Amino acid sequence: MSSDLIYPSTLLLTSLLAIGFVFFIRASTKERIETKEWFITQPLAELAPRLKQYFQQRGYRLHAVSADGTEVTFRGQVAASPWMAAFLFALAVAATTAIALVLTALFPNWGILAFGLIGLTPIAPWFYWRGAQRLETVKLSLQPHGIGTQVTLEGHRDELITLEDTVLRA
Repeated sequence: MSSDLIYPSTLLLTSLLAIGFVFFIRASTKERIETKEWFITQPLAELAPRLKQYFQQRGYRLHAVSADGTEVTFRGQVAASPWMAAFLFALAVAATTAIALVLTALFPNWGILAFGLIGLTPIAPWFYWRGAQRLETVKLSLQPHGIGTQVTLEGHRDELITLEDTVLRA
């Protein structure tokens, strides 16, 4: 490879890193709503109070109940993760430092000015913090079937996984 192409190719790769980082931040605030079904070998009368208690412990409040009582909607405020905000801040510092180093190598006359990009890094955790805190809705459907209950849950992917691991498999 010609030495004339080293800096431009490094700038290209670093720019791709920056673009990927921007999309990573945007994805960190995206809602991931899924629907999942389970068949639980517990009667509805035993399972319903357990699920209500579970969601209330997780910070959800009862929002609506269908006329027949088989469909329930819970709402709760989702909090942003301080660890994710710190992680995004660290990634932003690394990404802007890399871009500043490449710009300094490509344009030596700019000198230390390229490192001013690091001043933009607080935008990443701010954007995440603003977008991650939201009102989340969980829709629960309970249908009795003989000796068990058909449970259908529509909500955030992480909530479905946690419910399955802590309540439905217990």
